[in-house]
Amino acid sequence: MQGSDSPRMTEGRAGRRNRRLPRFVAAAAAIAVAVCLAASDGQAQAWAYPSFQPPTLTPREFNFGIADAGNAGTSILFQWREGFAPRSQFSLDIGVGDPDARGADNVLFLGGQYAYQIAKASADVPLDFLLTAGAGFAFGNNTTLRVPVGVSIGHRFPLDGTVALTPYVHPRMSLDFCGGCNGDESQIGISFDVGANLELTRVLAIRGTAFFGGSDRFGEDGLGISLVWTPPGLRR
Repeated sequence: MQGSDSPRMTEGRAGRRNRRLPRFVAAAAAIAVAVCLAASDGQAQAWAYPSFQPPTLTPREFNFGIADAGNAGTSILFQWREGFAPRSQFSLDIGVGDPDARGADNVLFLGGQYAYQIAKASADVPLDFLLTAGAGFAFGNNTTLRVPVGVSIGHRFPLDGTVALTPYVHPRMSLDFCGGCNGDESQIGISFDVGANLELTRVLAIRGTAFFGGSDRFGEDGLGISLVWTPPGLRR
């Protein structure tokens, strides 16, 4: 015969849960401060656009975006995200960039990303955490490879009917390789997105993002906006 938990056991569990939130908040704040400080040292490079990655998974979505980042110029991109397990997602990026830098050729970029839902928002920890890891190539005057790993952190706020707003941050650390570049061909880079996803209907959303680069290869700051379509019948 099983008895109910004693008051002391219940209080102990509640205490452990209450201690988790300050740890998560402190860790997120430390990441944000470190990345913002690193981003201030960035220099120009002809490939820069945001991840447009909210902190939650999607069964399927098609994202059409545009971004502008100083000398890196204007980039137009398409992203396809596909959930394949309850806590996992793959995505593919393809796009072109038109750098403003003198003598720079247009850039074609291709990339892929894996995402894993670390934690969902709850009463104890009101934040979603999504681990991301990927790789991306850019082909222009030089050939570059970037391998970023990061965490997207945010919270979804229902507003009215199907309308909802999800502000988020997405800090990332990456290994950057460049073939044909002057100086070091490999570097460690840091980038940081501050964005919001506005769900207009069950199938349409708009994303806006400010992004900050923190490496010599991908050091431009900029802004991006995108239109997101989730096919009917797939949204959870």
